[in-house]
Amino acid sequence: MRLAIFTDMLHKLRVVEQKLTKTFEDEMGFSLTRYEILVFLKEQGEKLQVEIADYMHIDPAAVTRHIKILETKGYINKKRNEKNAREVIISLTDFAHEELAKCSQNHKENEESIPFAFSEEEILNLIEMLDNVNKKLK
Repeated sequence: MRLAIFTDMLHKLRVVEQKLTKTFEDEMGFSLTRYEILVFLKEQGEKLQVEIADYMHIDPAAVTRHIKILETKGYINKKRNEKNAREVIISLTDFAHEELAKCSQNHKENEESIPFAFSEEEILNLIEMLDNVNKKLK
């Protein structure tokens, strides 16, 4: 594959990601990263901050910044692990559960608000393809 084709593909992926992320964030009222953290905690229950960083594949310092914002807004609780004071345990507040439910309900009522010209099957195929690429990069 020629380098120009490869870099063109990377550029187009970045542009699409930026547009979709902005549309998502405008519609949902959350940054995509913070929303993903909240959904992860909703699905997994309380987690160590380091586990969130591992799941998100982002720098622990970046997770710390996101956690601080989510805590300030009342979405999460933080506490030190009694067995290891260096570890921080993160959990969702009742307010976060309510807000996530509202987001989900709002999306169901306004599915067309995030314009996307692909079927669910096409999106699932894209997810599978991206997962395969990710596996090859590890």
